Amino acid sequence: MWRGYLLGSILFMMTSWQGMSQDTPNATTSSAWTLGYGQIHLLDEYLSPLVYTGSIFRADYQSMHYMSLQTTHVSLDWTLTASIGMEHNPAATNSIFYCALQPGVGIHYHFRPVPHLKLLVGGVWDVFFANKYSFSNGNNPYSADLSTRLNASVIAQYNWHIGKLPVVLRYALTMPMVGVMFVPQYGESYYEMFTLGHMQHTIHFTTLTNYLAMDNAFTADFVLKRWTIRAAFYHDYDKHNANSLHFETMQSVFSIGAVVNFAVFDHGKRKVPSNYHDINR
Repeated sequence: MWRGYLLGSILFMMTSWQGMSQDTPNATTSSAWTLGYGQIHLLDEYLSPLVYTGSIFRADYQSMHYMSLQTTHVSLDWTLTASIGMEHNPAATNSIFYCALQPGVGIHYHFRPVPHLKLLVGGVWDVFFANKYSFSNGNNPYSADLSTRLNASVIAQYNWHIGKLPVVLRYALTMPMVGVMFVPQYGESYYEMFTLGHMQHTIHFTTLTNYLAMDNAFTADFVLKRWTIRAAFYHDYDKHNANSLHFETMQSVFSIGAVVNFAVFDHGKRKVPSNYHDINR
């Protein structure tokens, strides 16, 4: 059951991505890439009862464009986060290698209550996959986080100026409401689960009672003459439990990157159409 669900999720995201690439000629897209470094705290009771702390490198990609040229109220959003790090226990006698990948797609409705302020409310569907390897566990050194989630999402954006320099300030909050996750049975190896088929009680539906997470993103886009530079701070918290095991991750990362706003007008003739709308306004 869970394999079919995951396969269907991946196929849906791939076909949606293909559909986005075949958008209308006048579609506009705002894309951002950031790279950052920060700290992570990790608890995985399948590997150890201790909290591990270490450093983490993180890369983020974000893309947004209106779903129709006839409206400036609904946007399609794509996100991709990749992170890698090394954590150590308090006594520094063992380390856990951590790497994670999280693609997502969302839809937001845009409100403009006052000039220069825009509020976006919607939902994001994502897939989260993390690998954790402990260097001291001989029998069960590996643990994985695997889940797919439907998240509530809120974004506040304010267009500001520092002197003559335009600055776009943005805060985004994403929080999972429901989903499905994989959690192993304590003491049972991944060989027994995936090779011998001992998968009983490893797939769980998630709600706010057993899966609490908050992804916070603070960004500032500095619009220069030829470039748009993004400075970002990400603070993500994830806590879930099942099979009498508790898992918790908290990371804080400072990032810097670039924003590209791309549009093609009238098949390359550089004529701005009357129905053109800037996704950043």
